[in-house]
Amino acid sequence: MFATAMPVETAPAGGRLVAVDGRPLPLRGAYLAADACAGRCRVVLTQRFANPYAEPLEVTYQVPLPADGAVSGYAFTIGERKVEGRVERLADARATFAEAILSGRTAALLEQDRASLFTQKVGNIPPGEEVIVELTVDQPLAWRDGGWEWRFPTVVAPRYLGDATPDAARVAVPVADGEITARVGLCLSIRDARTGAVRSPSHAVTDGDTVVLDGPDARLDRDVVVRWPVAAPVPGVVLDRGRRAGDALAYGALTVVPPTVAQTPVPRDLIVLLDTSGSMGGTPLAQAKLVVSALIEGLEVTDRLELMEFSNQARSWSRGAVAATPGHKADALRWVANLRASGGTEMRTGILAALQPLRAEAQRQVILLTDGLIGFEQEVVAAIRDTLPSGARVHTVGIGSGVNRALTGPAARAGAGLEIIVAPGEDPAPAAAALLARTTSPQVVDLTLGGSALRGQAPRRLPDLFAGSPARLAVALDPHGGELIVRGRTAHGTWEQRIGVPPTPGGTGQPAVVALFGREEVEDLELHRAAGGPTSLDADIEARGLAFGIATRLTAFVAVTTEATVDATAPTRQEQMPHLLAQGLSAEGVGLRAGSAPFGSAGGMVGMAGPGAPPPAPARPRAPVMRSQEAAPPPPPASAPAAPEEMAKRRSRGGLFEKLSEVFRPAPAAPKSETFDGAGRAAPPRKESADAFVADEDDAVAAPADAEAWDAPLEASEGGLRWRGRVMLRRPDLLVIEIPLPGGVDWQPGAWVTVTLADGREVELAVDTVRSTTSGVQAGGTTARLVFRLSAPLPADPVALVLADDTVIDL
Repeated sequence: MFATAMPVETAPAGGRLVAVDGRPLPLRGAYLAADACAGRCRVVLTQRFANPYAEPLEVTYQVPLPADGAVSGYAFTIGERKVEGRVERLADARATFAEAILSGRTAALLEQDRASLFTQKVGNIPPGEEVIVELTVDQPLAWRDGGWEWRFPTVVAPRYLGDATPDAARVAVPVADGEITARVGLCLSIRDARTGAVRSPSHAVTDGDTVVLDGPDARLDRDVVVRWPVAAPVPGVVLDRGRRAGDALAYGALTVVPPTVAQTPVPRDLIVLLDTSGSMGGTPLAQAKLVVSALIEGLEVTDRLELMEFSNQARSWSRGAVAATPGHKADALRWVANLRASGGTEMRTGILAALQPLRAEAQRQVILLTDGLIGFEQEVVAAIRDTLPSGARVHTVGIGSGVNRALTGPAARAGAGLEIIVAPGEDPAPAAAALLARTTSPQVVDLTLGGSALRGQAPRRLPDLFAGSPARLAVALDPHGGELIVRGRTAHGTWEQRIGVPPTPGGTGQPAVVALFGREEVEDLELHRAAGGPTSLDADIEARGLAFGIATRLTAFVAVTTEATVDATAPTRQEQMPHLLAQGLSAEGVGLRAGSAPFGSAGGMVGMAGPGAPPPAPARPRAPVMRSQEAAPPPPPASAPAAPEEMAKRRSRGGLFEKLSEVFRPAPAAPKSETFDGAGRAAPPRKESADAFVADEDDAVAAPADAEAWDAPLEASEGGLRWRGRVMLRRPDLLVIEIPLPGGVDWQPGAWVTVTLADGREVELAVDTVRSTTSGVQAGGTTARLVFRLSAPLPADPVALVLADDTVIDL
């Protein structure tokens, strides 16, 4: 298999190499159909998944998406049938998906892990068939150097996870140790009046109102970036509106262009934080150095400069900020030129140091240059929001082809600053110029919105306005219309703009405006939550996702066929689609191959096949044929505990069953209300609904570092074999267990299974043979399911199963 869908044990880094060996991968290609106008773009991302196997296939794929976009549509096509998705609470969506898979229907599930990282599962792809998945994303465009920039990611890069990433196993990235043949195509329709040629720093594209990308360079290893110049925006306010049928409010996208006002220069304290962790080695660090050098050269003598690098810890160029004299600038340039990449990405310490104010009369401008490849983004964003002094701003420069915009975007938002992405090989001068322009005095500050038409705004903290740079604000509007008032303060007094808002009937205007308002509100709530806000904010985030029909951390898209497409009792294949290594990164730099120390110690990022990982276990023999050792007794009513004499009979067989019972039978105690993980340890309360638990990748016992070890049993003993499994679905009336099978096994689980619970109790459950995987010899790399109908809820979480032949399944 290419990568097991069940997780591997995750080191401080989030990467592992996966051998592809030239075999066909399930993702055959991706296509972007985009429509852009006036600073917004609607994109339909199409992904084509194929099943080359003789069994039904379930594919797990980490999907990179724009961090500032709203996923507002989801669907898939199988054969001639197109199935539209819907947004549900996360727990409900997972349960819907699991029940569809159990019934043999094809289903797709899309969950948000970060603002820019989603996990997608496509299950029950019939043998030899394809499923085409469509994601609709509404995203704002960035204003860059006199025009619009559209950016769409295609790769997920491994990120440093440290000890503070609760979902480390889920966001760990499988990286292909070889080529992936899938390519990305593009058809972008530009409806702006352009004043020059279309260009792309990432790909070779055609010029014109319809931009096409379809060539051999379209590998899935970098962002797709397209830029086009337009006429300079006219100072003032422009409003686009939209209202869905049945909505109580209308919504708007307000574009504000400030006037050009003569300003008195204000001295700057410029603090540059440069990520020198292992993942920045090579091209990314070289590019970052160019940007920093351009920033240094652009400073005036009245400015002050401070430089810090950070990996495992922060290290300063000087003992504090110094005047940007020619001598100091020359010394700073030499210091930057000598920097080298190694270690982890502990940027929180650097952020806190950089935000300590120096001069009350100065604008403290912090510029963070990083690839953002960490898994604990919330800690850094919270540090910025909680400690940002008055008058200070934090700007972010994402460096590389797979920038983690779930960090760079929210960090700039929390710091009321600018986010810029610079790709490998791109001219750094425009980025440096934009940053220096943003660190001068703004044209309009203390911006406020008001008026009879206003019912809400996002972001809640409005930005400063800078010359020639339009700001986009999302607003909720009275559907009957009214007036909007935009006010701010310039160096010469109050600046005010008024705009009349006509009535907005239901079902009119631009749907993207509605989705983007919902997304902006969610980002405000997430920022508050990351900065230590109450857990009750989760309910607000979930409510926004459901109300606006968008994916969030607590809502997911799910799509299911109405009829069965595969034999539900057949064994299945489960694969995780790997990613290419992002352009400019090296496997050594991120610790996936020898050549760098572990990321988090003295070198690069630890991958499961990289330095710091445990040595591979010696090859183990294949599992012997698994057969029932005795005739199964007549099945009792489902979930009825076995009679004491039957339990004694089972225990009398000794061997591995007795050993396991001793491990999982704690001293008598009152039943506990908390849940337990697969090893019987106390685990945090789950967010899933009370009446159904659906397993996710994080819920399984960690697989060996070598994914191929799934093809061998964990342990053999006189009593039988020991394998791994996981709870796929648990309801008061149903329990479903998934078990990866060794190659050539004769799957004969018997009619009875002994279940050990977390509180030490044991129950005998009758197998639902009609819905469980059919008995017989199964191919290696497949997964079997055991289904149990329950007449009453289990009193505690199941932690192990013992089959009829004493084979033990650890959950």
